Amino acid sequence: MSPLSERRRIGGPGTFAITLLLITPAILAFGAAGATHYEFGFPASALWFVYSAGLYVGYAGVIAAASLTTLEAYRREIAWAFVWSMGVLVVIGLLLLLYAPYVYRNPWYATAHPSYLTEQS
Repeated sequence: MSPLSERRRIGGPGTFAITLLLITPAILAFGAAGATHYEFGFPASALWFVYSAGLYVGYAGVIAAASLTTLEAYRREIAWAFVWSMGVLVVIGLLLLLYAPYVYRNPWYATAHPSYLTEQS
């Protein structure tokens, strides 16, 4: 068969959506860390729960999204634009997970180390 008559598999939008779904806990953890830090009108215990659960689930999600992106890049069945977009999502998710603990100042660490609050301010 010639390349013009072959049917191309289009799985890019679905795979991109799955990658976005896997990165969502990282986005939630970062948002909850920011909301806790800037004291929005939500209960702190609920935001802390969303932060810590999103942080732990986010690490697994970023690893799964990176694996899915690598697998799809190796298979070469979807357009490269979707593969690059998925890679950008993985990098954004990883950066949000790494930056979330810097936004949220842990109160247990702050009580054990009082100079922590004065250094960070």
